[in-house]
Amino acid sequence: MSVWRRKAIECMPENRTELQDPGTSIYGAFIDLLAATKIAHQQKDTAKLKSCYAFAEWCFSQREKDLWNAAGVSFYEHLGDHAITLQEMPRWVKRSIYMQIRDLLVFRLGEDAVKQIDKRYQTF
Repeated sequence: MSVWRRKAIECMPENRTELQDPGTSIYGAFIDLLAATKIAHQQKDTAKLKSCYAFAEWCFSQREKDLWNAAGVSFYEHLGDHAITLQEMPRWVKRSIYMQIRDLLVFRLGEDAVKQIDKRYQTF
């Protein structure tokens, strides 16, 4: 089993069967991670949030393109789709990662919305 699958299962044990399926891609895993992250924010589940964001950060830092690309386009970019994850982004996404994904967010949310996020990062 690949390292990313093992780490994803540690983060989302409730999705073990799906994550063990060879047909599940890293992109599919990030779709599940985004949903789990949104729920964890709603429930204020700090332990789950740490786990979710740590997995995304680990993938984003890998050399393998599928891992860092999936983290960017299937997770970080979509944090802007939900008010709760967008609001909490500066708390949970490192500024260095934010700066690397900023253009994805501009494409998705528009420059004005991203400038508001920029301001919030300056307060952290």
